[in-house]
Amino acid sequence: MAIADSLEKVINLSFSSHERLSQYQRLTYPVISRRSGGLSLGVNLNPDKACNFNCVYCQVDRKKEIEAPLMIVEKLQAELEEWLQQIQDNNNSYRGHQLKDISIAGDGEPTTVKELPEILESMIRLKQQYHLDTCKLVLFSNGTQIDREDLRAIWPQFFKHNGEVWFKLDYWDEASLKRINRTKSSFDQLLKNLIQLGREYPLVLQSCFFSWKGQAFSPEQYQPYLDLIQRLTQEGVQIKLIQAYTLARVPAESHATPWSNEDMDHLQRMLEERLSVPIEIYYESGTKE
Repeated sequence: MAIADSLEKVINLSFSSHERLSQYQRLTYPVISRRSGGLSLGVNLNPDKACNFNCVYCQVDRKKEIEAPLMIVEKLQAELEEWLQQIQDNNNSYRGHQLKDISIAGDGEPTTVKELPEILESMIRLKQQYHLDTCKLVLFSNGTQIDREDLRAIWPQFFKHNGEVWFKLDYWDEASLKRINRTKSSFDQLLKNLIQLGREYPLVLQSCFFSWKGQAFSPEQYQPYLDLIQRLTQEGVQIKLIQAYTLARVPAESHATPWSNEDMDHLQRMLEERLSVPIEIYYESGTKE
């Protein structure tokens, strides 16, 4: 079944627009993602925009009120099949873009959603059904409930089928966590969750870098962040990649502003000089070829 023409008209594929389509009662949406390297089929498990983080740089518009759809597993599965069938019928592409991944991202923290294990199982099944061998399954998470017992049971199959957890890490201690991510979750618990999962499976760390209230560019202020990464590797955490990115869309707080390409290049040199893990840099406008 093809996506309705009325919906096609409102879909805008660009780095600067990640429209969730929630106002059209949809739980899935296509985007062009900097970090995915192309077309990503997004899954929004939090159309109500509920999140246990309140990041100063958050690029989700929480001021705009809409009549959000209910998160119903059967509805989500039907939407995924609709998209995947259309993509398969077009040589595994949509509007000329090859499908890179199916990502649970959206407008909140997916590990707070009770049905997450069932949804991950469904994604694995659909990946096999549509022969998406090179397509990744990505779970964006701030790690708050990544230690759930019912999730631990699904991890072996998830990672076996090219699954990745992209774990948010913008902070390095309790103070920076409260200042940047503005959450009631504790630094110690989040770090425990990260270490526990990362010792078993390789993780992608996603870290946002930006200026606050016009402060001068200074990557050296992130030395405590580097110290934390080194501590994690010493404790046996498998870091597959660090995604260091800056803002590409309008943030929650206007005081948060993106770093320039030159600033991000400087950051990349510093990270690569001081860390022994792979680094990828994502600029305001995407990536540099």
